[in-house]
Amino acid sequence: MNRKRNVQLVQVNYQYGQNVFVPYSVGSLQAYAETVPEIRNSFNFQEPLFLREDPVSVVRNMKNPTVVGFSCYLWNWEYNTTLARAVREAFPKALIVFGGTQVPNASDGFFEKYPCVDILVHHEGELPFADILQESLSASPDYTSITGLSVRVEGVETLKTLSRERVKDLSILPSPYLAGIFDFMLGRGFSLNVSQETNRGCPYSCTFCDWGGATYSKMFSIDIDRILAEFDWFGRNKAEYLFNCDANYGILPRDHDLTMKMVETRARYNGYPKRFRMCTAKNSNDKIFEIVKILSDVGMNKGATLSFQSMDEGTLTIVKRRNIKITQFSHLMDRYREAGIATYTELILAMPGESYQSTKDGIDTLIDGQDDNVNIYVYPCTALPNSEMSDPRYVEVHQIKSVRMPILLAHSTPEPESLTEYSEAIVETSTMSREDWCWAYMFYWAVQGFHCLGLTQHIAIFFHKFFGLKYSDFYEKLVNYFTENKETFIGEEVALTWNIVRAAQGGGRLDRILPRFGNIYWPLEEATFLNLITYKEKSYGEIRGFLNVLVRDLGLGEIDPVLLDDVVLYASSRIIGPNLPPVSIELHYNLHEYLSRLRDPSVRLEKMPMSLTIKAETDFGGDLERYAKEVVWYGRKGGKFHHPVV
Repeated sequence: MNRKRNVQLVQVNYQYGQNVFVPYSVGSLQAYAETVPEIRNSFNFQEPLFLREDPVSVVRNMKNPTVVGFSCYLWNWEYNTTLARAVREAFPKALIVFGGTQVPNASDGFFEKYPCVDILVHHEGELPFADILQESLSASPDYTSITGLSVRVEGVETLKTLSRERVKDLSILPSPYLAGIFDFMLGRGFSLNVSQETNRGCPYSCTFCDWGGATYSKMFSIDIDRILAEFDWFGRNKAEYLFNCDANYGILPRDHDLTMKMVETRARYNGYPKRFRMCTAKNSNDKIFEIVKILSDVGMNKGATLSFQSMDEGTLTIVKRRNIKITQFSHLMDRYREAGIATYTELILAMPGESYQSTKDGIDTLIDGQDDNVNIYVYPCTALPNSEMSDPRYVEVHQIKSVRMPILLAHSTPEPESLTEYSEAIVETSTMSREDWCWAYMFYWAVQGFHCLGLTQHIAIFFHKFFGLKYSDFYEKLVNYFTENKETFIGEEVALTWNIVRAAQGGGRLDRILPRFGNIYWPLEEATFLNLITYKEKSYGEIRGFLNVLVRDLGLGEIDPVLLDDVVLYASSRIIGPNLPPVSIELHYNLHEYLSRLRDPSVRLEKMPMSLTIKAETDFGGDLERYAKEVVWYGRKGGKFHHPVV
C-alpha cells in the first residue's frame, strides 16, 4: 500500500485579539480536491495554516509536504514569500504553488524574482489546483498541460498556459464548512470570523478594482441549500463575524430572502453569527435599504455603506465607476436617518482625474444635507496588481506615480519589520501633484478626525448655518491655522501628522501606535482624535482661539464672544470622552435647538439663557484602552460620538 503524500495549505491573516479569520479560500481548494477519488486516496491534507506565526517555527513543524499551496493577497504576500523560501530550503523537492488575487496575471519575470515558487494559479483555483495534484502523481509531471497556470521551466523561465474557462456550475464546488475542513478550529478558544460566497462575478469594471472586468463580469449563483446549511454551521459554532464575499450583495432579488433566513438562523442560535459585513451593490437603492434595516433591527450591522469613491464626475468617468445620483443619495440618507440607521461613506484619495479642489468640493457635497449624520472613510488609492489602474498604458495616460507603502491594517498588532506587508499607493497623477496629495490627505484627515469623529462637528455646523461657511473652508482653515501655530498642542499633532504624510511618499507608514490605547496600529485621524480627547480642556481652549482668528480673517463682522464660548462649551460637553462630562451646562443662547433642528427654518438663533442636561450613557472611568476600543475601533461605523441631551 502506497503511503499518502502530504499537502500543506496556507492562508494566513492577522489576528485581532481572539478573533481569527477562517481560511476559506484554501478550505475551498481542499473541499473540491477531496471529491476526486484519486486525490482522496493519494493525498493527506494537513490542517491549513492560518496564523501569522514565525515562519522558521512553522516550517520546523511541517510534516514532509509534497505540495504546499499559498493563498495570496495584500495582507500576506511578504509573509507568504518569506515562508515559501523557508519551505524551499527545508524541503527542496516540495512543489510550491501560489494562487489568489495578488498573483500577477502578467507573470513574465516572476520566477526570476521568486525562484522558490514553482507554479502560479490565475483566477479561480479549485479546478486547476486539483489538476496540479493529479498531475504531480505522474512519473514525469507536465504542469504546462494544465490551463490557467504560469509554470517555472528551465530554472526561472515562465511559461504561461492558456486561460481557463470559469466555473459556471458552482454546485460542483462543495462547501468547506459542511465538508468539515474547519472542524479543527473549534473548541480552541478562537472567535471565528467566517467568509461566505453566495455568488461569483461583478458586472462593473472599475479601474481600481480587480474583481470584475470582461472575464468575470457575468455572475453565477451558489445553490441556496448550501448557503442555508452554512448559516446553520455559523450559528451552531458561534461565529463572531460573517464576511460576505460577494462583490455586490443585494444586487440579486434573492438576497433579501437570504438575509431573512440568516436572521432567523441567528435567532435559533442565541445571537450567532453576531455581525454581518457585506459589500453592497454599487448603485445603492431601496432594496439595499431594506436589507440594511433587517440587519440593523437585530444588531447585526454597524451601518450602511455608501461607497461613492469620488464625487467628481470626470473622475468617475475615468475610473469607470457608476455612482448613485446625489438626489437619490439625499433621499436614501433621509430614510436611513428616519430609521435610526448609521451610514458611512467611502472615498478614495487621489484617483486619476481627482484634484485637491475636487476633493474639497466632494466633501461639501457629501456633508451638506447630512451635517451631523456624516461618517466618512477615506482610503489611499492602491494600484492592485491585476487592476486596469496598474496597466502600463493606463498609468502612462494618467501619469500615475505610486510608492511601495506599508498597507493600512487598522487595529492590527505590530509585527517585525521583516514581515511588513505593502501596497502600491498612488501619490501623484496628471491632475494631482505630490504636494497636492499631501494637502488632500491632511484635508481628509481633518474632516474625518475633527468632524466625523465629532470633535468640532457642532462647531462646523454652526459656522455653516450661521455664516454660510463651507465645510471644506472650515477644515482647510483649521489645518492651515494649526500648521502655522506649531507651538500649540493641536499644532504639534498637526506637525507630526504632516511629517508622517510626507514620509509616506517615500514609503513610510500612514498609521501610528499609541501605547496608552493599546499595542495596535491606529489610522492617523483616529490617533489624533484619541490624543486630543485625552486632553479635552486644552484642545477645546485652542479651538476657541482658532475661532477668533477665523471670524477675523473671514471678515464676519461683530459676533458676541459669549456665543462662541457657548458653541465650544456645547461641542466639548457633548463629545463622548474617556471621562464623564458635566451633568449640565449653562448656555446663553438657544444653541441646542438651533443646531438640532437644522432643516427647520423657523428656528432662529436667539439669546435665551438655558440649562442643558447631558446624559452620559457609558462611564469609562478613564480607562483609555476600553474607551478607544469601544468608541473609536468598534464604534466608528456606528457614528455615535455624542452624549444625548435630555
